[in-house]
Amino acid sequence: MTEQTDMAASTTERPLRLVIDDSARDTTAKLWYALPDGYLDVPLEALDPAPGTEYEEQFTNVMALILSCVPEEQRDSYVGALRDMRFMVTQMRREGVIGCSLGMHFAGDGSSAMSTITVALRDIEWAPPKLTAVRAVSLRESTRNVKLLTLPGGRPGSISDTLATAPAVAGMPAQDLYQCDVYIPAPSGAQLAVLTLSTTAVSARAHYREWMEAIAHTVAFHDPLPDIERTVRGDEPDAGADRIKDCITADFG
Repeated sequence: MTEQTDMAASTTERPLRLVIDDSARDTTAKLWYALPDGYLDVPLEALDPAPGTEYEEQFTNVMALILSCVPEEQRDSYVGALRDMRFMVTQMRREGVIGCSLGMHFAGDGSSAMSTITVALRDIEWAPPKLTAVRAVSLRESTRNVKLLTLPGGRPGSISDTLATAPAVAGMPAQDLYQCDVYIPAPSGAQLAVLTLSTTAVSARAHYREWMEAIAHTVAFHDPLPDIERTVRGDEPDAGADRIKDCITADFG
């Protein structure tokens, strides 16, 4: 489902290196997109396994192993944390989330910055894709920093971001949270892809927004690999130029 790219800030300094994740070759995939290097996929199916599946057996075994290593007086706490995690994943999947990735990168001052990207695919009532892109972004509580996008092939999309304050939980203090949302309607007009980046590294929000806009240019509702592979082989040197956004970088430099 995803592709990962590791690109230099200037493609003239070193050649483009494109790494295709195995999930990109999943014949059941409904959405393809590329992420910068430094993101790790969260296996949602394994964390919220369906009854009777291999994932359920693995999940049960892992829970038993974890609990066998935990001091008895802390087991209730661990069981509660595992239940909360599974409940959260269940809610995400009910909202159409099909992908979740955790990222860690270095900021300009050398510190590490963490972020989360979720990808949801939702069935919607049919409407012209451009109208859907406008509606999606206008329905947010805050419509500041809104921008309409023109994606490869002339497809419409939209992007917005906001700052919020995450409440204090489990002994952790309240903290500022940056969130950036990208909305991309399917050409059919009956589905909407929603990509959301969240991070407490609010000082890097301008960089994260640039990332999300670049990622938006890689989203496809059809398998893009044949076009990419033809371009890499040189069969069609210009055919895939507008399909691979060349400004996704792997750090904050």
